[in-house]
Amino acid sequence: MCSDYPVMDVHAHWETQSEQMGTKDKFWFRDPDDLQECDWLFKFPTENTGQHWAEKLSYEIARRMRILAPKVELAQYCEQGGGRWRGSAVRSFASGYELYHGNQILAGLDEAYNPSQRFGHNMHTVQRIFHSMSVFTSDEFADRCRSRLAEYLLLDAVIGNVDRHHENWGILGKDVDGSVKGRLAPTFDHASSLGRELLDTGRGKSRHRILNELGIGRYAERAPGAIFISEDSRRGPSPLGLFRWGVEQPDYGMFFRKALKKVDNLTIESVQEIVSKIPVSWMSDLAREFVVRLVTYNLGELHLLV
Repeated sequence: MCSDYPVMDVHAHWETQSEQMGTKDKFWFRDPDDLQECDWLFKFPTENTGQHWAEKLSYEIARRMRILAPKVELAQYCEQGGGRWRGSAVRSFASGYELYHGNQILAGLDEAYNPSQRFGHNMHTVQRIFHSMSVFTSDEFADRCRSRLAEYLLLDAVIGNVDRHHENWGILGKDVDGSVKGRLAPTFDHASSLGRELLDTGRGKSRHRILNELGIGRYAERAPGAIFISEDSRRGPSPLGLFRWGVEQPDYGMFFRKALKKVDNLTIESVQEIVSKIPVSWMSDLAREFVVRLVTYNLGELHLLV
């Protein structure tokens, strides 16, 4: 029997600075006893959601698929008065670099792009994102970054990540001898995945109703993502639909098809194992079943593209 994932205790006096990016409460911290002196970001989940376990499971799935992502641990914030609050801890991936988010990059390439608009931004298209890799002067390196971008979109399709907005991807850059050196940042912020927003039961859309009445396929196919395929569209396709569309494109399809090979690294048995290691009190049995069935459906659809 597999042991549970460890839970990191994060003490109030470890906090180094608050984090303003995004909509959820979060702060940076460092364990004073950590000899490696790693910075971590503690993230509180939105109330009545599974954002904390979704972050952890998404990382473990990415790791199994060999897709670059920062380490994530289950964590609990320990107040000085004894209170404990569950969340997730994400290890910093920008040490020595500055992170330039997608909205900064796209606005720098086109003054018509609004970097402040976050929701329903139909200029945030696959075409613009892939074209933005042209900021790298080497065509070969730019194509390697496009291949990695396609891997990130593959991960989104597997886990149903609907929040790949323009602040949830970016480029890492730093000054080296008077010139800027950069690379694509790893994939990050996967809290909006795996049905994390659903309640187990209820009168509205719930895990029980989706699994027993509406169908997991309907949920996976209808969830609108934050990347568009046309500036004339009113909503983005689902992460699965976006990847399906990408495979067929003449300009960038080669990157999607190459990334598709990564699905061979993930089996249903490995997904079940990953999910089983979340501590019992952190995740309901129905939530576990939902995650396994969602990923099973998505993997089945992706295998049809191979």
